[in-house]
Amino acid sequence: MDDLPYILAQSIHSISQRALFDHWCRASAQKPFPSIDEFNPGKRTHDPNQLVVWRVEDGRVRRFRALYQGAHILDAFGSDWAGKTMDEAVPEFARCFAVETANECVRSGCAIYSIFRTKDANGHAIDCERLLLPLGRASAEQIVASLQLVSVRGEFRRNLVLNEFETQIEVVLAGKIKKTLPAIEP
Repeated sequence: MDDLPYILAQSIHSISQRALFDHWCRASAQKPFPSIDEFNPGKRTHDPNQLVVWRVEDGRVRRFRALYQGAHILDAFGSDWAGKTMDEAVPEFARCFAVETANECVRSGCAIYSIFRTKDANGHAIDCERLLLPLGRASAEQIVASLQLVSVRGEFRRNLVLNEFETQIEVVLAGKIKKTLPAIEP
């Protein structure tokens, strides 16, 4: 996905995902990105129920294996991903994009942000905002993925919304974000 454009950190709509991105930037300070041990955003910064941690397995073909899956992700996808690869866990309709953007996150060392949109039965938008952050020491060894469902006017049930995305999905925004130094908190 070399053609994935650079976007600004201000493109991140979700307040908690922006806080997670800012934490990632602070934790990485003078290095490309933080190690998994240095990345501890805390529950007040971002809900761990919306996170997945993937281990990067380099080989002939790079694989991503689930190390952690938050409860909201389990509810939405209806299956336990522990020990499964991204190829096994992510539904076919989203698999190619998920794997390609995870590979771009590792390759570029940048955060990857995307918004997917579907509609509820009344035609109201339901967005899934997805933020990928690389973690590791010398290279990207893990990726933290934040998945957040948002609908201002629409209605959804987390355990059923995947069917809506499978039926109709639109990529509204997709881009990579370079690490920035967030404003200093008072």
